[in-house]
Amino acid sequence: MVKNKNGFTLIELLIVVAIIGILAAIAYPAYTQYVIKSNRIDVQTELARVASVLQRYKMLNSTYLKAGQPITLSDLGISPDYPNSAKKLYELEISNVSAGTWTLTATPEGAQVGNGEVVLNHNSQKCWTKGSSCIPSATTNWDGK
Repeated sequence: MVKNKNGFTLIELLIVVAIIGILAAIAYPAYTQYVIKSNRIDVQTELARVASVLQRYKMLNSTYLKAGQPITLSDLGISPDYPNSAKKLYELEISNVSAGTWTLTATPEGAQVGNGEVVLNHNSQKCWTKGSSCIPSATTNWDGK
């Protein structure tokens, strides 16, 4: 009488494990790059939101100054830690503040380090360059080109 063998051989299991390992080695770097890009897009949205808060402040006060001094993010009720202090991915900063100008900069922290600063100014000029800082102009943008 012939017995039917049930189950998998060791070789078959090793082949499946090897295939899963190869797929994981390909998928994981792509996933991490996706997460980094997604976080960068989130902070770009946050900079646009902060810019609208700044515009509202100027509309109400006719200036970006508070008692003759440049306003700060805390004056606007905005935390410099983005998205929050527990999971800080970017440090937000407002600089070059005068009566009619400002520059917002998001500097990468934690898992985003090395991904370049994201910058937006009062003229809606923006820039991002991977791995370095940039200066916003009429020809720069957030896609790194």
